[in-house]
Amino acid sequence: MSDLMEKKIVRKIDRHIMPWVIVAYLLNYLDRTNLGNARTLNNDKPGESLVEVLNLSGDRYNLVVAIFFVPYVIFEFPSNIALKYFTPSKWIARIMVTWGIVTICTAAISNYAGLMVCRVFLGICEAGFFPGVMMYLCFWYTPSERGTRMAIFSASIAVAGAFGGLIATGVSFMSGKASLYGWQWLFVLEGIPAVIVGVLIYFFLPDYPETARFLTEEERLFASERMGPFAPKGTDKHFDKADFIATIKSWHFWIFSLHYFLMTNSLNAFGYFAPTIISAMGFKGYKAQLLTVPPNAFAFFVIIGNSWWSDRRKERPRHVIGALILVAIGYVLLATVKGVGGRYVGTCLIACTNAAVIPFVAYRTATVAGATSTAIATGAMIAIANCAGIVAPYLFRSKDSPHYYPGLWTLFAMLGTAVLLTGVLWYKLGSSSEYRIPVQDQGEYVGDIGLNETPVNERADSEGEEGEKKVPGIHNVNVSSLEAR
Repeated sequence: MSDLMEKKIVRKIDRHIMPWVIVAYLLNYLDRTNLGNARTLNNDKPGESLVEVLNLSGDRYNLVVAIFFVPYVIFEFPSNIALKYFTPSKWIARIMVTWGIVTICTAAISNYAGLMVCRVFLGICEAGFFPGVMMYLCFWYTPSERGTRMAIFSASIAVAGAFGGLIATGVSFMSGKASLYGWQWLFVLEGIPAVIVGVLIYFFLPDYPETARFLTEEERLFASERMGPFAPKGTDKHFDKADFIATIKSWHFWIFSLHYFLMTNSLNAFGYFAPTIISAMGFKGYKAQLLTVPPNAFAFFVIIGNSWWSDRRKERPRHVIGALILVAIGYVLLATVKGVGGRYVGTCLIACTNAAVIPFVAYRTATVAGATSTAIATGAMIAIANCAGIVAPYLFRSKDSPHYYPGLWTLFAMLGTAVLLTGVLWYKLGSSSEYRIPVQDQGEYVGDIGLNETPVNERADSEGEEGEKKVPGIHNVNVSSLEAR
């Protein structure tokens, strides 16, 4: 009966949550990376492209991309704490409405300085959206359910990339209408939906299982209890100083952050420079926009497939490593193959970076307990990693075009290092997708609960049945039931 109840509740949760976060992230990525499409839009028509109108000569475009991430990183760090304080529906709605307004306003700029100002404000407004949704999903889904849901959410990037290419293709034919260039139409048409959906999310996105109106009282209780003792809950404190300090001091907080930084460079490289890479193959105008669609469509299936299989196997590191190797091969093809076909295949492979990112993030969320630790483990880790947004644009300098060999080999080296770090985490924390806690029965740790690094058997109040240890401040956990390897 409980299994049937759980399946019924999960299906209801999926219906009431996933459509909102999927559409929201699709719009988020459209608005954040439409600069890449805008850069090449109407570049076959003299005097109409963004580069010519705003004089984005030399490395000015790279600086415009990088400046977005400065406020984005600064404001992303505390955003998850604010999400818990204001509730997810209100905070996510605030983020969406404000970034939509800034995107629309970008159409009114007439010079390089104006574009820089708009990108700074866009970074402020968008900060916290991705880690906020990652944390939000942890309130609703168990560790072995998160990979697939996070993948469906994040695969919106691939849909946004494909959809963005199609939109840009259509918008290219609107250049000159109502005295607006094509790139100005792009910002207007992609900003308005964010405002509308943000308002709807304010009213209709449920906050926590304990308060969900679409569940009965019995279902709300079951939905909360099935998450177990370690998952964040709506009733948790908004901020727990002890959990915050312990999470930041944890050695694997920094390993996870460095690992994510290395992968984020690849994400940003593709998001902002895919149209440029394709244009360098000899394609111009609307053809370059259209050719961004197949890599994103291919990535959509790879991301969801790898994350779903990771959930089914209840295993993370192998799936992360496999995806990293696939993406690394893409950079090798771009750097070594001269023919257009081989290089285009490489572009399709690097579009799949999120196939590694999602099992990795799901892996991380199962190594902490409670709202504060989950907020920091996701928010702070992603904020640190997004410093890559400042680095990635300079991996594709104008003087290195059309092949950008230094950047391609640098990204290949970063992914290789990420593979090694995955091995370290695998060795120290095990491969299970489930929550893990530190034990010293075999002289090593297999995880943490987001409180401190003291082994369970040293800080237990008492012991009950075999394999069960009581931890101060945490519900009892059956250690023997956890998969360590």
